[in-house]
Amino acid sequence: MDGLVKLSLQGNAIKAIDLKEYRWSRLEMLNLSHNKIDSLQGLASLQSLIALNLDSNALSALSLPTGTHLPRLRILRVSNNRLTQLDVGSMPHLRTLYADNNALSGIAQLGKLSKLENLSVRNQAGRGFKLLTRDVRDVKRLYLSGNPLKSDFLQEPCYNLVYLEVAACRLTGLPSGEGGMGRLVPNLRVLNLNYNFLEDVRALEGLTRLQKLTIIGSRLKKTKPLIRLVQQMPDVEMLDFRLGAWLAIIYIYLQSSDRSAIYLEVAGGRHMEERAHADLDFSG
Repeated sequence: MDGLVKLSLQGNAIKAIDLKEYRWSRLEMLNLSHNKIDSLQGLASLQSLIALNLDSNALSALSLPTGTHLPRLRILRVSNNRLTQLDVGSMPHLRTLYADNNALSGIAQLGKLSKLENLSVRNQAGRGFKLLTRDVRDVKRLYLSGNPLKSDFLQEPCYNLVYLEVAACRLTGLPSGEGGMGRLVPNLRVLNLNYNFLEDVRALEGLTRLQKLTIIGSRLKKTKPLIRLVQQMPDVEMLDFRLGAWLAIIYIYLQSSDRSAIYLEVAGGRHMEERAHADLDFSG
């Protein structure tokens, strides 16, 4: 089976596998998701591998032996495992890494992934996930939801970042300083800040390219800073501020750059369901 290019063993009861036993020198896509794998050996033998799916297994660690590499690997999925250790130094050309729902405190040699575009590390159990901005400053899409973060979780500019998800991260504040987040992520298009402890949004001023902003379940109490913020977003297409600590319901009619109407509802708790505007639909 040396000519094998794609292989899926998804949804079996595999517990261990040693890939050195097989001659799959041309294999490009391997799907081992939804098994019971707790031992994986011989990955380095798959030198043509481009995409590897190990989601929903029982792995506690993943790395390659020193001196070995997977030079063509672009996509690695290891979500829903028991990973406490993940070393990506032998996968220098990774573009997409999904590692949600593990127990990682960090990712070894992450800074070596100069071509990384998509990184998702949601909901890491344990003592907290640590991420250095310099390791991901070229990433385009970053998903950190469910991990406790400090207010200064961004320390350096990330000029390529267009999508940032930091929902339920226990944030009490946002990166401030001169220029705020507008200086750190000036090209951001989508920002998810749902279910944090935010009381102030002034740090978001300067994000003039935002198209979608959601801050559901915040502790925001003042409407004027929010209105001022929205007025600085000429390209905005979708806003969702439900379940905030508001004292009133305010409907704001905005005009987008293409002259189509945008409605923003600033609502609190149960009032959202009781008095929602007929034109509003934030279900998507």
